[in-house]
Amino acid sequence: MSEKLMIRVGHSQQEPVHWLVWSVQDAQIIASGELEHAGLLGELSEKAQSRSVAVLLPASSVQLKTIDLPAKWNRKLEQALPFMLEEQIACDIDKAFIAVGKAGQRDEQHTIDVALCDKAWLAAWMALFDDFDISVQRLIPDALLLPVPPENAISAIELGTQWLFRAAEWQASGVEPDWLAGYLSLLPAERIQHFSPGEALESEKTLEAMESEYDLPLALFAKQLDHEAFNLRQGKFAAKKKQPQWWRDWRSGLIAASVALVCFIAVKSTQLFLLQNQADELSAQAVASYKQAFPNKVVRPHLLKKQIQNELNSLSGEQQGGFLELTNHFVTVFDEVKDFEPETLRYDQRRNELRIRAKANGFQVFGQVKSILEQRGMTVQQGALNNDGDYVIGEIRIRGAA
Repeated sequence: MSEKLMIRVGHSQQEPVHWLVWSVQDAQIIASGELEHAGLLGELSEKAQSRSVAVLLPASSVQLKTIDLPAKWNRKLEQALPFMLEEQIACDIDKAFIAVGKAGQRDEQHTIDVALCDKAWLAAWMALFDDFDISVQRLIPDALLLPVPPENAISAIELGTQWLFRAAEWQASGVEPDWLAGYLSLLPAERIQHFSPGEALESEKTLEAMESEYDLPLALFAKQLDHEAFNLRQGKFAAKKKQPQWWRDWRSGLIAASVALVCFIAVKSTQLFLLQNQADELSAQAVASYKQAFPNKVVRPHLLKKQIQNELNSLSGEQQGGFLELTNHFVTVFDEVKDFEPETLRYDQRRNELRIRAKANGFQVFGQVKSILEQRGMTVQQGALNNDGDYVIGEIRIRGAA
């Protein structure tokens, strides 16, 4: 989609909700605003219908950790991840939702990035968005959408009542004003690159105002969204595939068409059954006719065609390699080879040769036909094969005894 709806929520559903509609193509803000509380999210339902939706969670409510692994990340380690984290977090691991980020390696040590938050808290937010028919594609901590800072620096921006910081690719935090001075004093980074006015950041750190990039926080985040692959929508919170609008509009008609198709198939099946009965009757008539014509012969219904051919050959004085013999050998190929369709048949009586122009789904089909006929004692010549895009077209010559 060419437009995104960015929604930043607070820890509580009573806190203000910031939103912004961003044009990817024009790289500019289409609309923005603030809701007094999350109960008013219904005002964004219409805006969400034709746009991809990214919900930003407060970084202060999502803990980011990098875990050392005993081996390269794999499915077994993923199953063991809760046990590996149990002693590293203060809350009950069963009440935490664990989202997996990128696997990495530090020197010889394998690592995995994980994000943790309260499972019930996240479920309540997702239920609220579902109630307002807002389909969320991306779920991400807000501070992870700050630009990754250079070495020995930290990125910062003010959003609502918090300052958001990103110290590295997988280090982000949200800090309340009362804790700001203490937080800055503990930072190992010597420089702060701030993307909004930094009067509140006065400290011993070197402040670098990124004035050329000053913008609404959600606009800055919208620019960074495609550069950050992490998504909390995984596991039990994985995004469900939303039914497209055309399906919702045409569902009734398509169901009716499906019923009609089933009825059509039932009718055709009945017709096929009747035709099979007719074929059985005709087969019985053919057997009766053969007995009448050749009363001293034993009839084998499954070999009736060959018996008739043999009798005709005997009556006409033709050799076994005649037209009927060649045709019979060729017809039997269809029981073993699919996707082979003759277009023309020509018989050269002088050369006792049957020429077939045919098309098939691949070159190997012609080779398969040639091999089968040769196994039946036929002399087979394969002509040039041409590929016209959808089919391979070529000629096969079958020759019997001269």
